[in-house]
Amino acid sequence: MRQLFVWVGLVLSLAATKASAQEPAAQSSRERVDAQSSRERVDAQSSRGRVDAQSSRERVDAQTSDERVMVRYDFEEDDLVTGPYTLWVFEGAKGRVSLSTSFAHSGFRSVEIRDRASDQAFAELQGFFPDKWSGRLHLHFALLVAEPEEVLNVAFAGTAHFSLREHGLGVWLRTDSGVMTHVTGGEEVPLFTVEPFTWYVFDIIYDVDRGTYDLMVRAEGQPEPIIVLRDQLNVVGIPGSQLRKYSFIGDLPGRDRSNAWFYVDDIVVTSDLPVSDTPFVAPGRRMLFVDIHDYYQRQLVARPGCVPALGYEDFDVSPADLGEIGASSLDGYLAAQEPPEPSSDLSPFLRARLLAIRDWRHGCSERKDAVERFHRAAAAVPEAKIYSMSEVLALVAEQRFPEADALFLSIYSVWQDDPRFTAISASIGLARDDLEDAERWLAGSEVVPSELEHPLIKKLWSREIGPDLVSRLKAEFPGEWPELIRAALSSETRFFVLLWQGRHAEARAYAERMGRQFQRMELDAAIWLEREGDASFYAGDYQAARSRYEKSLERAAKPDSLYLKLSDTHFKLGELDLERFYREKIYGSLRPAR
Repeated sequence: MRQLFVWVGLVLSLAATKASAQEPAAQSSRERVDAQSSRERVDAQSSRGRVDAQSSRERVDAQTSDERVMVRYDFEEDDLVTGPYTLWVFEGAKGRVSLSTSFAHSGFRSVEIRDRASDQAFAELQGFFPDKWSGRLHLHFALLVAEPEEVLNVAFAGTAHFSLREHGLGVWLRTDSGVMTHVTGGEEVPLFTVEPFTWYVFDIIYDVDRGTYDLMVRAEGQPEPIIVLRDQLNVVGIPGSQLRKYSFIGDLPGRDRSNAWFYVDDIVVTSDLPVSDTPFVAPGRRMLFVDIHDYYQRQLVARPGCVPALGYEDFDVSPADLGEIGASSLDGYLAAQEPPEPSSDLSPFLRARLLAIRDWRHGCSERKDAVERFHRAAAAVPEAKIYSMSEVLALVAEQRFPEADALFLSIYSVWQDDPRFTAISASIGLARDDLEDAERWLAGSEVVPSELEHPLIKKLWSREIGPDLVSRLKAEFPGEWPELIRAALSSETRFFVLLWQGRHAEARAYAERMGRQFQRMELDAAIWLEREGDASFYAGDYQAARSRYEKSLERAAKPDSLYLKLSDTHFKLGELDLERFYREKIYGSLRPAR
């Protein structure tokens, strides 16, 4: 399942089924008239408008040296690369995101985005650039709106994604009922009335350190800017809120009320300083899946027993209270070596979360009372998943394995798709001396032990794990449940440990044995085929990895992880067409409309 992102507090379910973009068989008369009039506008475009477009592009080019360019798209090339560090394209149901020659601000092509209300999907172009943590960014793009009355959103955001929190939304522009607005300091402020089929060029100078931006907007055919604003607060009014991504979308995901129709061209993001960026190791990516796993492994080695944090979302810090953090001079609280005692003047909601973060920081650094601190934090903020997993690692460190296993199982469903899960499981396995339990249950016999025929045990081994499974196991097997859980969990952790230790051949052989045992238990062995592929990939046997991944894909209920691994495998094999084929199953594609 794809990674989830927050768009103004609404969860983006990126697992929505991609459908081919298609138009209804019968266009409405309004659409036919609009389409005809739009073509006439293009044909009759004034020479002044063309000069404006060209001179605008020349201004950006003149001010920008290649070493300072973070992103530049004029959409003239056919082979635009999608991926987690370039462009993501989301289109489903009746929506469409495609290259178009109908309108262009410069050159002959732009991106057309058409959303459809009430189709249970959304249309979005999302792009990325290297993280900017200080200094200034120049954000430049051209926008033409065909339906000004419909809702559309343009936003630039940071590591907290499109949310109202620090490092979340930095710049947010939107149209509704024909008016373009921007959100500054938490308030939506009107800018201008949008004329249909008119190019507007936006230039934004974003100051990360000050948390402000300057905004200039030019309209096609007008000699002077229609908007010039200075020192506007960023969306949440927090200095130091960084940027890394942008989005052009109709209505926000989950609302589905817009028939937005608009065009985007000439996206340029430049830095005030030369950019030194990590080269991609594969098209659209900087890391292969093994690099991601190894990264978190190194994090756990550097800080044993402490779950690496991804950001404030791990701690359920409320977007509504983020402004209070900034006003209380508590920016950077998460990274502080010695977080101060939160003031009693803070809201109870925020103070509880900051106290929990404080407990977590002390538990990670001191360890002597880590279990108690993590447990207290989890009880205070149960929505923050990092505390319970931190408690698991602390229980393992104290060799309180039955408690650790029970807690681990209760949060398994929340963590199993997390990028940190593999490294965490391996670190747990390394602390144990019972990693052969899984095979001991089944070794030397073609007869499956009777306990493993029970439906609850089959759920446990096949990882169909819900939050109430532990209590049901305790009720059904009051004396045996710790051993049953330990055996099932060790089947997985042993594999991850073998990978961590670089024993790839042993890991592959072990995955093969576990696959056969799953078949004897009449369980789906697709996960063990995938793990055979993982071990083969680590060992550099990419042909074998491809074979195992393809077999697993035939029966996988959640294919996205396999798409990623097959994409990486074909990249290693030099089969770039297939690399792209599987990558675009995850991140979409940007090609001319059919």
